[in-house]
Amino acid sequence: MNEVLDLKDNITDYPGETKQDLDKKYKFKVLNGVYEIANQMWTITRGLSNFGIFAKTLCYYPTYLNFESNFVLDLPSIPDPNQQMIKARQCAEQLIPQFDIFHFHFATSLTLDYSDLPTLKNLGKKVVTHYWGSEVRMLSKALKINPYVKVKVQNEDRIKYMLDIMSNYIPHCIVGDYELYEYVKDYFDNVHVIPALIDLEKYKPQPDQPKNEKFLIVHAPTSPEIKGSQYIINAVNDLKTKYDFEFKLIQGMSHEEAKKTYQKADLIVDELHCGTYGLLTIETMSMGKPIITWICDYMKEKYPSELPVISANQDTVKNKIEYVLNNREMLKELGEQGRKYVEKYHDMNKVTEQIINLYEKL
Repeated sequence: MNEVLDLKDNITDYPGETKQDLDKKYKFKVLNGVYEIANQMWTITRGLSNFGIFAKTLCYYPTYLNFESNFVLDLPSIPDPNQQMIKARQCAEQLIPQFDIFHFHFATSLTLDYSDLPTLKNLGKKVVTHYWGSEVRMLSKALKINPYVKVKVQNEDRIKYMLDIMSNYIPHCIVGDYELYEYVKDYFDNVHVIPALIDLEKYKPQPDQPKNEKFLIVHAPTSPEIKGSQYIINAVNDLKTKYDFEFKLIQGMSHEEAKKTYQKADLIVDELHCGTYGLLTIETMSMGKPIITWICDYMKEKYPSELPVISANQDTVKNKIEYVLNNREMLKELGEQGRKYVEKYHDMNKVTEQIINLYEKL
């Protein structure tokens, strides 16, 4: 990984090429930043590179998950908020001239106060903002479509303030599904529903995986309250009085290490509140593993009809796990259906084409 403030005019991996060389070689140059969500920035960048587009990632908030990034500026490691602001602005000053398209994620931009947005607009740079969930999910709206929902951000005024600012300077935004569409539709002139994407070469079924001595259920709560982890743990503890199986909780583990555990699992339980499926579900289906996660009625109508997940909320998770334990023969087919579903709707190269089409509209 590179410390972004050490970089000069040459922002490529190819010594000897200047910005002028890049301008001649590439149709446009894209920067994804500055908050990594479930490896999506990196995957988008890899997809763009496959299509011959110059693309890099910039991350301000590295975590224990250890996702890859081209440029890293570890702002949380700087204790003084004023110094964080200064460093981010220095970073913006350096990188704005280098790129044509800025693809921002999770309600962030190059500066911490959005002061770069008018600059980008005045310079004619193309900008798109990409929302992933908790940064825009408003409880008052969410409850209308999902009675089990939990939100990370309780202050809706804060969310609305951010949406007001960003939509004032950015006409296009991306969301991953029609639940998130509900929160942003009143703010942006153009809302594009583009699904999350995954590199299928890095997530494959392992038919030769040794069979577990005991049936293995895995749960990986990055946010235990939002995921409904206590309900899952309670259900598992109750069922262990009747069934012989193993339960593994994944916490504080790098993403690559967690993947190894997912490959061993017989069943993965994701979350019980959001009402939509996220990246863990996509990864799980890619590996041919069956998964339990909550899909609310509103989203069942929006998703493709062949979505092969077992839906459960806090009230039904125990019964659904027990059903699986008593009907294990169905899991192989469910896993195969999951892989086909991801190949059809979430393949990195297919989704990247949708993103490129958006870039060209900009």
